[in-house]
Amino acid sequence: MTPSAPAHRYTVRSHAESTGLTCSPSVAGYIDRLARPYLSLERGPCPPGAWEVVADTAPPAGARPETVTAQGEESVHYAVDHARRTLYHLAPRGEAWVTQSLLRATRAIHRSAASRQGMVFLHAGLVELDGLGVALVGGSRAGKTTFVMASVLHAAGVMVCNDDVSLTAEPDGGGVLGVGWPRSVSVRLDTLDLLFGREAARAARSSLTHPANETLGSLRASGVEEHGTALIYPWEYAALLDTRIGRSAAVDAIVHLSLADDPSQTGAADVPPAERAGLLERHVLGLPNKHLNIFGHAPDAAAAGRTRDALAALPAFRFRYAFEDASREVARLAGHLRTRVPAASVRRGRRHGGQRSVPRAQPT
Repeated sequence: MTPSAPAHRYTVRSHAESTGLTCSPSVAGYIDRLARPYLSLERGPCPPGAWEVVADTAPPAGARPETVTAQGEESVHYAVDHARRTLYHLAPRGEAWVTQSLLRATRAIHRSAASRQGMVFLHAGLVELDGLGVALVGGSRAGKTTFVMASVLHAAGVMVCNDDVSLTAEPDGGGVLGVGWPRSVSVRLDTLDLLFGREAARAARSSLTHPANETLGSLRASGVEEHGTALIYPWEYAALLDTRIGRSAAVDAIVHLSLADDPSQTGAADVPPAERAGLLERHVLGLPNKHLNIFGHAPDAAAAGRTRDALAALPAFRFRYAFEDASREVARLAGHLRTRVPAASVRRGRRHGGQRSVPRAQPT
């Protein structure tokens, strides 16, 4: 790739880490847009000893190759120099892919740092539903994305993250904080049809800019994916749903979500205290990243243990809902939680900032 302008150095900050980024101003602008509100980007070199992610620069001899391959995407090639703590993007070319590659690597470094600090990563989304912080736990195809989007569309929820939330117990018994990360939202095509109607959903898909969307359609046609998916960047998600995205939220309840095949199977049920820890542990992620777990992520055992204990102490529920009636089921779960979860007025007073809108501009 021939850079559109000389590369500049930037610092990327999260609650867990500060890292360096070297790329063209236009790529930095896209990364800044995609990373907020979870990460902040500012002009200037990173602190000494921090990891750096670099584009448009040949790696030194001896740098180790690393390749990331995800379904529906081109393979992304890196080279890693551990001695210099530098990761180089090599391919594919083009600003869209360079942006995606640099953000993926930066996110992996920051999530690895969060893991070392003892944050627990859970296969769950996090939404503020009628003022309660609700972790929606479940595996793939459990209906998390559909439920979160339905709650946002009906003005009952604010998304903090769609999946892979990181959690930490706050000091002095202050509860559990959930933090989101910048990543594209993978949405089933029939979810878009359900929530927006077929014509509006088709128009929405045509406006999406993630480069993998050019190939994801073929996966549905070939039968690899039954329903088909689209990848939505966070700022596109905010614009599509006319909403904001929260950076973090206190967690008030755990909901183990699943789809029901029959309407008679829908409903909510309490999880007995003795079963909470075991049920939750099934969805704890062993690694902080799907790819690029090469930066050291062994957790602080004591901090992780405190978080697990704090999570097991939260009210927990099973909730099965009918996909075709997601909007009504949002109100149903919200009503159930209002009667079962203790008043959270204290927590409302200590909500962590970050409930700010995703910026529409592209600061460089």
